[in-house]
Amino acid sequence: MELQRLNWNQRNFDALNDFLAGVRPGELAVFDWDNTCIFGDIGEALFRHMTLNLAFKIDAATLETMIPKSVNGVQHINIKKKPFPLKKMKEEIVTAYRELEAGAFHISHLEARACYRIFTSGLLALNKSLEETPGIGCEFAYPWVNGFLRGISLPEFEALAAAVIEQELRAPIRRHIRNDPLRRWHYEWTGGIRLYPEMKNLAYAWEKPGGEVVVSTASNRQLVEKMIAMTGFPCRRVIGMGLAIENGCFGPHLQAGSLPNLGSGKVVNIRNRLENEPVLVAGDSSNDYEMLSSFPSTRMRLIVNRQAGGKIALLCRRALAGEKGYLAQE
Repeated sequence: MELQRLNWNQRNFDALNDFLAGVRPGELAVFDWDNTCIFGDIGEALFRHMTLNLAFKIDAATLETMIPKSVNGVQHINIKKKPFPLKKMKEEIVTAYRELEAGAFHISHLEARACYRIFTSGLLALNKSLEETPGIGCEFAYPWVNGFLRGISLPEFEALAAAVIEQELRAPIRRHIRNDPLRRWHYEWTGGIRLYPEMKNLAYAWEKPGGEVVVSTASNRQLVEKMIAMTGFPCRRVIGMGLAIENGCFGPHLQAGSLPNLGSGKVVNIRNRLENEPVLVAGDSSNDYEMLSSFPSTRMRLIVNRQAGGKIALLCRRALAGEKGYLAQE
């Protein structure tokens, strides 16, 4: 089956059609999800929704145990491109959440509004800053943010995930910003998530001759499975961040026997859970570098070029130079 032209550049369109002509039954394609198959990050959107709507099932005492004072010996995080004490930010966030938890009878309406702004902007900015601070990074931040699902039952999560996905698919694509009252930190994001039609068509074309499509994601596995079901994306299986289930609810830790699904963890999890290596791999960030470059069976690497730095830029350069087996799609 040939691809539809859609948004493919000419080189990628021709190369992928040639490649698809040789797909054999059972051959495996592995796609990253956020910012590869979709425009945006559904895991971040879920966390943002839960933060802005105070939808966590944790109290202030639990929150205090979840936010570290330092990570790997790093005590300052990058806020507005400057170091900010992690301990200070933790204190501000936890104090604001404790005040909100106490309710309207404890504080005035204006104080409650201020606490809400401090907590929401602080927690969202903290998550992004943990990702971007050298020495901490996504290796810590991605499993950490998944832990905020703790205490949510599977039926509750099903309804929550569906609501967030539907909201993001309908929301206009535009920029937003949230500051704390003193403008010490801020969090910016683009609202609205969209499925890339060319990636859905590629997955469909891969499955047509009997190939198998697997999604490998750093977002929560059940969340991505829900979005795949709601959007009709062709996919046999999802490998993602999976929290242990305790008494029908998400627990605080990842499932035993699996590594955080990013970087080298994606490679280990693919090898442990799939019988074959992928012959096609698609990704967009340095968290996908190992998945894109570690399997001897991989014959085609498709990089969604978001002009990111880091290791993924090395693969982009090879693709943009026209090297066989490497494609960059913008």
